[in-house]
Amino acid sequence: MDRKTLLDWLKLTQVPGLGPVGIGRLLDHFGQPEAVLEANEQGLSQVPGIRPALVAALNHFRQATPPEPINHHLDRLHHLGGTVLIRGGKHYPPLLATIHDPPPVLFVLGDPVHLQGEQAIAVVGSRRASRQAVQFAQTLAQDLAQNQITTVSGLALGIDSAAHRGALSGKGPTIAVIATGLDVDYPPGNRGLKEEILAQGCLITEAPLGTQPAPYLFPPRNRIISGLSQGVVVVEAAPRSGSLITARLALEQGREVFAVPGSGAYGDSRAKGVNNLLRQGAVLVEGVADILQELSWSLPTQRISSPHPEREEQQPHQEKLSEKKNMSHENITIIKQLEDGPLLADELARKCQLTVASLSRILLQLELTGVVERLPGNQYALLRGAGSPLK
Repeated sequence: MDRKTLLDWLKLTQVPGLGPVGIGRLLDHFGQPEAVLEANEQGLSQVPGIRPALVAALNHFRQATPPEPINHHLDRLHHLGGTVLIRGGKHYPPLLATIHDPPPVLFVLGDPVHLQGEQAIAVVGSRRASRQAVQFAQTLAQDLAQNQITTVSGLALGIDSAAHRGALSGKGPTIAVIATGLDVDYPPGNRGLKEEILAQGCLITEAPLGTQPAPYLFPPRNRIISGLSQGVVVVEAAPRSGSLITARLALEQGREVFAVPGSGAYGDSRAKGVNNLLRQGAVLVEGVADILQELSWSLPTQRISSPHPEREEQQPHQEKLSEKKNMSHENITIIKQLEDGPLLADELARKCQLTVASLSRILLQLELTGVVERLPGNQYALLRGAGSPLK
């Protein structure tokens, strides 16, 4: 793309009051930013949804804004090693382009090729997360990476940082969506993590260089996190948190919402947000297999890391499952109930006299080891063609 066209795109994003939706309407009508910037008042007024105040703002911007600051911004970005992506252009994220209000312009540090994959999951949560939640997020992201799935998060402290680190340790790509300019280190303590991400993924923002953190910038940032992903996993979140905003935006964008059951002490607000999501129909996540199955992605072939290391010894191995004497009492009870045909999870829990949480953990183990399969409607059955391991 030639420099003039790129500058025209950048000019549009700087018109006061003209957000992504308004820019999208103008581009749908006129085709190119140059045509928008050259249109007269009558032409602008004919665009559906463009109010007189926006027409006046566009006119004032054209008359009052010299090109030097925008030229300087572009030079600084290139000096930093960044690139500009425009809506509909090369390397623009295909998933993000499908949302209601895709950013017209994105600024990227790192390799933008990481934005092209459609198997991406966002992992978000509390900045002041519990130790267990941080461990779970890191393990989950590591497992996602080992299954060639990109992890998306927001580079914040707590769960976001754990998710990025997990993806890095799993040797997979990770995308950090930030609310500031690419030249602003925020939070300051994550400068080292930011450099690690650039070696294996990328940073992305719609904010121009020099933009400092401000509360109003984070909800728009969150729509990019969910927009880049097929689903959003909320690990820990208070009732009024940015993570729940991301979950709501994900629903509006037609993405799947996953939640990790809160396990904090009574009254811990960090558990309330995710538990509310589960009550509202979010998909319960105890490991990566829950995500892969819900999205009909291939189940993992390698062994999954345990998000709860203290339970590692309780997880049955494949060879043990082939012998009845090595199975736990709960495993045997579940398999016997399923020998007569599929059962709903709630019904299976009642017949086996297990809590739903305990049943879910055991079913996940049996699913990963090729004994049971999950069917539509939250039903479970013995894996077709495998027969009962008790016979």
